[in-house]
Amino acid sequence: MAMSQALSEEEFHRMQAQLLELRTQNYQLSDDLRKNNTELNAVRQKNAVLERDFIKAQKALNKSKKAQEVDALLSENEMLQGKLHSQEEDFRLQNSTLMTELSKLCTQIEQLEKENQDLKEGGGASSSSPAPNPSASSPVDGELLRLQAENCTLQKKMRALQDRFDKEHQRQAVAQGNQGAVATETDGSASANGVSDVTGRGEEPAAEGANERAEQTEAQLEHTEKQTHGESLYKSS
Repeated sequence: MAMSQALSEEEFHRMQAQLLELRTQNYQLSDDLRKNNTELNAVRQKNAVLERDFIKAQKALNKSKKAQEVDALLSENEMLQGKLHSQEEDFRLQNSTLMTELSKLCTQIEQLEKENQDLKEGGGASSSSPAPNPSASSPVDGELLRLQAENCTLQKKMRALQDRFDKEHQRQAVAQGNQGAVATETDGSASANGVSDVTGRGEEPAAEGANERAEQTEAQLEHTEKQTHGESLYKSS
């Protein structure tokens, strides 16, 4: 009986020691839990701050990319405008040269008409001569052929220049249409494009005027040729 009581006391002390040990572990685990919760809250706060910084950095990066795209479009617009101005200057110079040549051609035609009129007047005075003199009209015919060839060459040049200018004007219009997507961020580019359009449209009447001069020159050539052939027939009769 005493042995059982002794064992019971030993078990009691052992269980009491285990209970104390478990309490101690419970306190330590509670302390660790509080520390972990505190660290978790701190990490969450840091994560929120980092997320806000990341969103700000991403927005700044997007703005920077958009600004770079706008700068690239502006640079391309300036390059195209410079190229268009250069081609417009070349077109003006070529148009001026063609107008000068057309003016010279008109002057030569007027001189030929005057010579033809003189030949008509001289032919009426010498109508009693027995044999016709074809050598008098042959230089006029040769000059007419030469002037007709020059007129055809000038008309081809005018058509080539007009086609070239139309293509360049269409390409500039396409480039301006592509830049309309960023028109809210490039306020200054719209006015520059408008100036280019006005300049381009101003060149079209000049080309049309040159074409009209070429047509008038061709009509005068045909009239002179008819008069020359009529004079030749008159002399041969």
